Amino acid sequence: MSPPDRTIGRRRPWHRSRWAVPIALVLACLLAACGSIPNNSSPQPITAFARQGPTNAVPVPQRDMDPEALVRAFLKATADPDAGHGAARNFLTTASSEQWDDRGDMLVVDEINVFVDQRSEDAVRLRLIGDNVGTLKSDGQLLPATGRVETTLALTRVGDQWRIDGPLPNGTMIDRNQFDAAYRAVTLYFTDRNLQRLVADPRWLYAGKDTEPTVLINHLIAGQAADLDGSVDSGFPNGAALRGPVSSLSGGGVRIELTGIGSSSVRDRTALAAQIIWTLDGADIGGPYIINADGGPLIPERASGWQTADVRSFDPTAVPATDVGLNIIRSGALLKVTDSGTVPVGGPLGTSTAVRSATISSDGQRTAAVLARSNPTPRLDLAIGPYGAEPGVAVSGNSITRPSFGQDANTVWAVLDGRPVQWVRHESGASDRLTSVDASSIATVARGAITELQVCPDGVRAALIVGGQVVFAVISTNAEGAVSLTSPRIAAYNIGNRAVSLDWASPTTLMIARDAVESPVVQLAINGTPAVGLLSGNLSPPVRAVVADQSTVYVGDTRGVLRLGSANGQPDQYWTEVEPAMSPNAVPVLP
Repeated sequence: MSPPDRTIGRRRPWHRSRWAVPIALVLACLLAACGSIPNNSSPQPITAFARQGPTNAVPVPQRDMDPEALVRAFLKATADPDAGHGAARNFLTTASSEQWDDRGDMLVVDEINVFVDQRSEDAVRLRLIGDNVGTLKSDGQLLPATGRVETTLALTRVGDQWRIDGPLPNGTMIDRNQFDAAYRAVTLYFTDRNLQRLVADPRWLYAGKDTEPTVLINHLIAGQAADLDGSVDSGFPNGAALRGPVSSLSGGGVRIELTGIGSSSVRDRTALAAQIIWTLDGADIGGPYIINADGGPLIPERASGWQTADVRSFDPTAVPATDVGLNIIRSGALLKVTDSGTVPVGGPLGTSTAVRSATISSDGQRTAAVLARSNPTPRLDLAIGPYGAEPGVAVSGNSITRPSFGQDANTVWAVLDGRPVQWVRHESGASDRLTSVDASSIATVARGAITELQVCPDGVRAALIVGGQVVFAVISTNAEGAVSLTSPRIAAYNIGNRAVSLDWASPTTLMIARDAVESPVVQLAINGTPAVGLLSGNLSPPVRAVVADQSTVYVGDTRGVLRLGSANGQPDQYWTEVEPAMSPNAVPVLP
C-alpha cells in the first residue's frame, strides 16, 4: 500500500490562527481545486505515523543575513516554543519583542515568498505571501486550512545586523518545512462515555521537551480537544495532577506519581491506566509503567508495574476476529469471495437481485443492506440481521445511503431521504429504536446532499461525503440522549469535491475514492494533515467504491474489484485483481 501516515504532511499540507485576523486573506482557493494530492512510489502498509525528532537546528541571527534571509530564519525559529519563543525573539528589536504576543494559535504557511517594497540603508519594508495550510491550536490540535496570507514586516538595522521592528500580529507563524522537521504527531487517548474503549485524540507537539512523558501525561490530565467534549470521558478526575516529573526506571520503563485521584473506582482507575499506557506506548515510551496515586499504587495488584497486556481490552488498534473476509455485491446479490470463486451468503441476500449496498459488522456477525423493491411502488429498504440469515426491515425510504455499523454490531447508521438516522438494537428484549440525528451543523461547512456516512470504529467520529466534499464530524449525545453531529470540518482541502465513496481503515485512517483520473484513491489521517494519493497506475477509473481494513484496501473500478495491501510482509507495488470479483458491476464489502 501507499505510504500512509508517515508520508502525510511532507508535501503541500495544511487553518487559521490569530495571524489570520490582521493578515489579509487573498485569493482563497476553491474547494474543488485547492491544492494537490501528494503521491509516493514506495507504498507501505497502514502504520502509526512516527517522527524521529527535530532534524533542523533552530537558527540564530547571523551578521551576514540580508533582510529576506533574516525573515525566513525568524519563521523557522518560531518552531521552538521555549521561553515564550525566545529563539524567535532574537530576530526582533527590543520594542518589537515587548509588543509581540506569541500566545495562541500557530499558522503553518507553505511556499513563502518575500518581496521588498521599500528599502533604504537602515530600513526595509517586506511583504510576506504564502499558502495558508494549517492552524496548530494551543493544545496541539492541527486543523487543515486553505487560502493565501499576506503580511508586511518592517526591518531596521541594529548595529551591523538587521532586526524585525514594528508591531507583529498576535500568535505565531511558521514555515511548513520547519514545522515538518520540528513537530511530531502523537496520539492522546481518552475513553468513550462508558469507559469501555479508547478514542484517539491526535496532537502535534514540539519534538523536544514537549514529547517527554511528563508533557504527555499533563496533556492527558488537561483533557480532550474541545471538539470531543460531548463524546469522550476520562479516568482522570477533576483535580488530578502529576506530583513531580515522570521518572525513568533503571531497567527500563517509567514511574508516574499522581495526586488528586481520590476514591475513584477500580473501573475508573483501570481506564486511567489504559489512557496513560496506550498514550505512552504510541509515543515509543515502553513499560513497565509504575503508576502511583496519592502516595500508593493506583491498583495494588499492579504495584510492581503495568504492561500493555494488562489493559489489552482497551487496545485502540485491536480488531475483532472474524473469518468472514471479502464479500461483493454482484447483480444485486451478496456473495462471499473464496480462493476459487464466489458463493452466495446464506439467507435471501445471497440469492437476491435487489441488494444495492451493504456492510458487515466488524465481528462478522451482522449485515446491514439496502434493498430495492418495486411493488407496489419503487422504494428502498434498510434491512438488518445476522450475517447469512434473513434480515428484517428497519426502515424504508426513497433514498438510503450505504449503511455503517457504529462501535458495535447493535448500532447502524445511514442517511434516509437526506437525513442521518441511527438504528439501535436492544439485546435486553426491548424494541429496536430508529432515531433521527441532528446534522444541522454540517451545512456550516459544506452544502449539498449527504451521499455517504461512515462511522469510525470507535463510534465517536463520522466521515461524510457532502456535495462531493469529505467532512469529519463528532457524534455527540446530550443528557436527554439526543444524538447529533457536531464540530464539523472539511477533512482536507486537497481532496476536492468529487469524492464518491469512503471507508475507515482504522480509527485514525480513512480511505476515499474520487471520481478523478489522477489519484482516484487517497488516504487521509485524522491528525489534520492532507490526503495522500495511493498507487493508481493500473486502476481503470472511475473508481466507484472503496472499503478497507488495517492492512488492505479494496476498490471497485470499471473492470471489477482490486486489492492493495502487502504480500509476504512486503508492500504491494500495484493493485492486484481479485479474480473471482473481476466483473464491471462488482462492489466490494468488508467487515
